[in-house]
Amino acid sequence: MKKNIKIFTPILICLLHLAINAQDYNSHEIGIISGAASFTTDYGQRDHFTSNVGGNVGSGIGLIYYLNFTDYRYRWNQRTSYFAEHFRLRGELSYMSAKLDHFGKYVHESQTSLEADKLRAMHGSTYLINLGAQLEFHIVDIVDFGSRRMDLKWSPYLSAGFMVDFYNPALRSDMGDWESDINLIYEKWRGPGEINIDPSITGSATLGIGTRRKLGDYSDILIESRWQYFFSNNIDGLNSKNEPSNKYNDWLVWLHVGYVYYLN
Repeated sequence: MKKNIKIFTPILICLLHLAINAQDYNSHEIGIISGAASFTTDYGQRDHFTSNVGGNVGSGIGLIYYLNFTDYRYRWNQRTSYFAEHFRLRGELSYMSAKLDHFGKYVHESQTSLEADKLRAMHGSTYLINLGAQLEFHIVDIVDFGSRRMDLKWSPYLSAGFMVDFYNPALRSDMGDWESDINLIYEKWRGPGEINIDPSITGSATLGIGTRRKLGDYSDILIESRWQYFFSNNIDGLNSKNEPSNKYNDWLVWLHVGYVYYLN
């Protein structure tokens, strides 16, 4: 975590420096986003479609703020730089939650062992509060798109960013109180520290692709898909020490829509 903070802190400082130096030409937007989040964690079989896509799906909602490096609403005839006209900085505060279950061959009805029963009996959940920033690259010139040009309706973009994430996982077993009897848990997670349901804070990196659709002179709708990779494997509360079967940290894909309103 400390290593990742050291990497991303200079990037955030550079973005802040750009924002301060461009403040005479800034414009601002606010919005709201909501959608479905597909969690890929230690719940479920690796590379199993239901585990990774269709099964452990939750929901999310967020507030967003945009800092544009050009005042495109009122300075449409005063061109600035390529960076200012194609990049915008987005701040976000969002909440996500999901219920988590095991899917795949290890919990198939053909598996009749006691360990398979223990795996089927495990049910988890987690929720996240994300706070961070993303830098968006818009293919269409931001000034042209925002200056009421009627021929421009769509503005596709790519994004990358960094989040600080508060997470709070939970775990229960249909077989009883696993905290009193760890043998109720599937053998993979019985070792010391392999279950940790204490709330904590981590970081994450994001990559996204989306588009804006002009809704009116002062508003847009957006559609976005974002991959979020956490710097922790404890988002779901499970973290097996068996390296061959536990190669990756937890991550999610969030598909959401949103509404953006231009403040100036």
